[in-house]
Amino acid sequence: MTLSTRYRWLAVPALLLTLTACDQNGDDQSVDQPDAAQPSSETADTQKPQEGLSPTFVNRTIKAPDCEGDDCASVEIHMIRFDNDPALSSELERRLVRMGNPISESGVDKDALPATLDAYAEDFFDQSAQANADSDHPRPYYTTLEAKEIGHHDDLLVLELQSYVMTGGAHGMPGTDYMVIDEKTRQVVTLDDMLQDGQKPAFEAALKNAWQRWMKDSEAGKTLDPINWPFSPSDNAAPLEDNMAVTYGPYALGPYAIGMPTLTIPYSDLENVLKPRFLPNATADTAESK
Repeated sequence: MTLSTRYRWLAVPALLLTLTACDQNGDDQSVDQPDAAQPSSETADTQKPQEGLSPTFVNRTIKAPDCEGDDCASVEIHMIRFDNDPALSSELERRLVRMGNPISESGVDKDALPATLDAYAEDFFDQSAQANADSDHPRPYYTTLEAKEIGHHDDLLVLELQSYVMTGGAHGMPGTDYMVIDEKTRQVVTLDDMLQDGQKPAFEAALKNAWQRWMKDSEAGKTLDPINWPFSPSDNAAPLEDNMAVTYGPYALGPYAIGMPTLTIPYSDLENVLKPRFLPNATADTAESK
């Protein structure tokens, strides 16, 4: 399963308008309302459990209270709950909240961020109300947050967390983060946890090689001047079954228009770099970044 470079053109506005319109009046009496002050819909369907974990897939749409029409601020959520591991569920929720604040890394202390998605929605709606106070033409405010499984092998569960936050500008801000769970320990694993001691420079060298292939072979990469858009390392890595994927955010390797490129490193380039625990048993794929 080789993960190719993806360029995410998020057609979120049309999708959100459709979904929030269905939830406009909260007419479905079969849906629980977790917060009376914030109308929301929630559906959960338990799919085939991962070994050792019990995930439930949850879909919610939370709309700004006391608001009617298509211009209401909204937060759409597609996430996973681990029914038998509340700590992992809380960590996943915390990460989604952080991604819902795309300027938080430089502007807000992460400890000051809301603790839950419901609290995040309240803050987001307050920001929307302040931005659109006394305005005849409200600026669109909406967020979509999603967590989905993209890999499951060798007792590793790999989740991809995606976000798109629109706060009234010309376009929203997308984001992609990986969350890697070691099912043996039920702990979240970082890139540093996967690397052998002292091998971070070797990993970055392999990543730079993947970037050079991407610049040479991909349609987006061919349009870029490496002087204006030089290589930069990233820790946003996912150990997939066939290769290591590293995804970059907007503006990291190129302009907004190229999306969020994913570079892939064959495991043959990471022997003696990754700990044996994180090298798949299968033959390493030699596929290049595309």
